[in-house]
Amino acid sequence: AQELKNTGVTVNSLHPASYMNTTMVRQAGIMPWNSVETGADAILNLATSPALEGRSGLYFDGQRESRADPQAYDAKARQQLRTLSLDLVGRPSPISKERHS
Repeated sequence: AQELKNTGVTVNSLHPASYMNTTMVRQAGIMPWNSVETGADAILNLATSPALEGRSGLYFDGQRESRADPQAYDAKARQQLRTLSLDLVGRPSPISKERHS
């Protein structure tokens, strides 16, 4: 979110629901806690809620604004994740380009 500040782009994170009733959860032998519909409602809310328009850098647990894991607020950890993510999809970041030069 910080990198896109003042660009008109908003960036938020969402954990839609825990242990939704999906094949993966059932095959793992876990009793579902939430429905897929609950997770879908959280996604739609984040994408379309007028109350969230223009708000960026937020984390949601379902439809509730919350605090992410402390590591999410660590600038160094965020940069490492960004660099790794770009490298994994074949789009080197400026930092990884320096390392490979």
